[in-house]
Amino acid sequence: MPELLQHDQHFLNNINVVKASIKAAELNKSDTILEIGPGKGILTTELAKKCKEVIAIEIDESLKIELGKLPKNVEILYGNALKLIDDVHFNKIVANIPYSITEPLFGKLLKIEFEAVVLLIGHNFYELLNEEGKWNTISNLFFEVEKVMDVSKDNFEPRPRTDSVLIKITPRKKLLSMGEKIMKEIILQDDKKLRNALMFALVRVKGLTKNQAREKSEKIKLSKELWDKRVMHLSGVQFEMVVKEIVKLD
Repeated sequence: MPELLQHDQHFLNNINVVKASIKAAELNKSDTILEIGPGKGILTTELAKKCKEVIAIEIDESLKIELGKLPKNVEILYGNALKLIDDVHFNKIVANIPYSITEPLFGKLLKIEFEAVVLLIGHNFYELLNEEGKWNTISNLFFEVEKVMDVSKDNFEPRPRTDSVLIKITPRKKLLSMGEKIMKEIILQDDKKLRNALMFALVRVKGLTKNQAREKSEKIKLSKELWDKRVMHLSGVQFEMVVKEIVKLD
């Protein structure tokens, strides 16, 4: 994975995109910001002026000399952000992330607390968030996603293969239906088999006993293949089949 991420480095070179990111994040002097992939520090430098602290995670140690020139309120950690993110404390993320970690990073965001996340992501993943399918459903359950601006690939060096989109993510505030609450709990148990994840969700959300949860789950018509699959391994089609059944629960 680390080798892949180093090859995925595309350095932002447009200060107007940096300014748009900072404005969207609504920074203040009490904020601790996590930045993933500071690169040459164009965004990091501006973040440091607006907040209490910036924790920047960079996988490419060849950038140490350049990043060593950053302001004193910037802490640089070298390594894989997907592994280090669980050990750092922050309230907002502002980053131009490597495209290759977009999906696993979103998976991490489901399980951590934050006030706001402002990300430059590839246009292809942005489309997944907005068209019918697995990531659209997951995103709508957990987040409010706002498009800030389109960013052409001409704003990076070297140029990536696709354009980017600057987005702002905040935790969902709208009230969830009972079925949505259950589906959200199932997604959070992504390492469990679907059957066990549903039972856990029914106990947690509806306050059922294990026997009551088992009885209720037996009324849901899904194949044994689906019941025995781990939630994280459900295909997009299978995920949608599960959602259609679960959201019917009252």
